[in-house]
Amino acid sequence: MSADVIEHLQRVDVFAGLNDEELHRVAAICKPIRLAAGHVIFEEGADGDELMIILEGCVRISLNTRSPQGNMASTTINMLYTGQSFGEMVLLGGATRSATVTCVGPCALLVIREHDFATICEENPRIGYRVMRNMASDLVYKLRSSNLLLRGNIRWQQGELGKH
Repeated sequence: MSADVIEHLQRVDVFAGLNDEELHRVAAICKPIRLAAGHVIFEEGADGDELMIILEGCVRISLNTRSPQGNMASTTINMLYTGQSFGEMVLLGGATRSATVTCVGPCALLVIREHDFATICEENPRIGYRVMRNMASDLVYKLRSSNLLLRGNIRWQQGELGKH
């Protein structure tokens, strides 16, 4: 595996605290891919078994929502950038995608399949522990961001934000 992949993994929050040997183990199961702007990486509700790490670019996380008029629309709930990961819920036992992820511009990603990750975690439980702990922290951040957006949207719909 190239030194570039290991350098990228060292800067990814979910792999914080892994030593060089452990990072080499993770790098060995990474598959690099490049995607064009506008490419839908996966859709909300789809089955999935891959964690993705952004090497370059930005992705939009969106949910299908219903407007007060009953129309379905895509609503952006977060933007993720270089060094961030997504799709991690598959590593925690959730195989159905909770949101749609789309490339904002051209993206370079590292893909880790759940089965491959589970195998290295069984062989080296410390990798699993560190990654799961880091993912829990990252998911808390994402949940708080989503909750703030939702809270603001509810307040806006109830007219609280337009009153003086």
